[in-house]
Amino acid sequence: MLRAGRAITQPPAPQRNIPAVKLRISRWAQFDILIESVPGHEPFRAVRGLKKAASRGDHSGATRVFVGEFPMPIGLTWHTVVLFFGLVAFAPTRLGDLYSHPSPVVDYTAAAAHIASLQAREDSVVAPGGGSILLTHGQRTARVVVLFHGLTDSPLQYFPYAQRLFAQGDNVFVPRLPHHAERSGRVADMGRLTAQELRDLGDASVDVARGLGDTVIVSGLSAGGTIAAWVGQYRSDVQRVVIVAPALEVTHVPSLLNGAVLRLALRVPNVTRASPRDSTEPDREPGWATHAVAQTLKLGIAVRHSAAEHPAAAHELLVLLNAHDHTIANGAAVDLARKWRQHGGLTHVYELADSLHLPHDVIDPRHPGSNIGAVYPALDAMILGVRPVGLDELR
Repeated sequence: MLRAGRAITQPPAPQRNIPAVKLRISRWAQFDILIESVPGHEPFRAVRGLKKAASRGDHSGATRVFVGEFPMPIGLTWHTVVLFFGLVAFAPTRLGDLYSHPSPVVDYTAAAAHIASLQAREDSVVAPGGGSILLTHGQRTARVVVLFHGLTDSPLQYFPYAQRLFAQGDNVFVPRLPHHAERSGRVADMGRLTAQELRDLGDASVDVARGLGDTVIVSGLSAGGTIAAWVGQYRSDVQRVVIVAPALEVTHVPSLLNGAVLRLALRVPNVTRASPRDSTEPDREPGWATHAVAQTLKLGIAVRHSAAEHPAAAHELLVLLNAHDHTIANGAAVDLARKWRQHGGLTHVYELADSLHLPHDVIDPRHPGSNIGAVYPALDAMILGVRPVGLDELR
C-alpha cells in the first residue's frame, strides 16, 4: 500500500497472526468459564481442547487452528461478533432529555376532570381493575399523595395502602404505568416502555396533584421508586418523596459491570419471559421484559448523574429499603441518598430488617410473604415526615 510516496510493508498473514493467537490462547486458559460457555460447534470444541493444551504451556497448535485447519471466515465471524457486542456494551449511553417539563394544574375541578379523562381512555385497553385510581374527598385537601406502582404490576398494588391514606383525610392518586395492566396480557408489550414515558408520567402526575391538595407527597415502589426519585430530583413543588426499594441497580450483577449490562440491554432486541396469567389477578403481568427494566434503570442513571452535580429539588427525600431484597441493589439507593445529602438535601434512609424475610414487593398484601403490619406503619410515618419506629437509619 502506498501513502504519501512511502511504501508500507506488512509481514505475511500467518506470521502476523502467530503472536496474537498465542496471546489469546493464553488468556483463554486463564478465563476458563468463558471458554466453557462457548457453543458446542466442532471448531469451538477444538478450541477448548487447545485451551487445555495451552494451560500446560503447549502453544504448538495455536497457529494451526486459525491459519491452517479452520477456515479464516469462522475466525473473522467470531471476532466480528465479539467486536459488535463489545461496542454495544461499552459505547456511551445517551440519556437524552430526561429533565422535567412541568405544567401544573392548580384548580381542583380541572385536575379531577383531567384524571377522569385519563381513566376513560384507559377503559378501552386495561384489564379489569388495572386502571389509574383516584380516591378523592370531592374537594382539595390539605395533603395529596401520589403513589407509583412497580413493573409488571398495576395501581391495584397500592390500593389497600391508598385506602388507608384516604381514610386519614388525604386525596390519593395512583397512576398506571405505560403499557401495564393491558387486556392483551402480553409481557412483550412492556418492552415498548421508555425512560421518557416514565419521566412524562412523573411530571403529569405531579402536575395534576397540584390541583388535588395543598401539599404534594410522592411515593413509589421499585420502578415506581425510580420515578419517585426522579420527582425528588426535579420537582420543587413536591414537599416530600418516599422512595421504596427503588430500581436503580439490580442484584446478581457486579457494580463494575452494571453500566455495560445496561447498555447491552438497551441496544439488543427485547427479551421477555412470561408466566401464565392468574385469572383472579388480571391486572398483573407475570414475567419481565429486558427493555422495560433497562429503560427504568436508564431513568435512574439520569437521576444519579444529576444528583452528583445538583441539589435535589424536593424539600425532603426519604428512602425505605428492605435488607432481605434480592431484586434490587440497596447500595445504589444509599449512594444516591449520600449525593443528595452532600448537596444539602434533607435526606434519611431507613431499612426494614432482614429478619422479616420480606419479598421485594413489600406493598401488595397479595404477594406471598408480605407483611403489611410491619411495612404500612413505617410508610405512614415517612409520609408524615417522621422517623419510623424500630427501623435502623443508614448513612
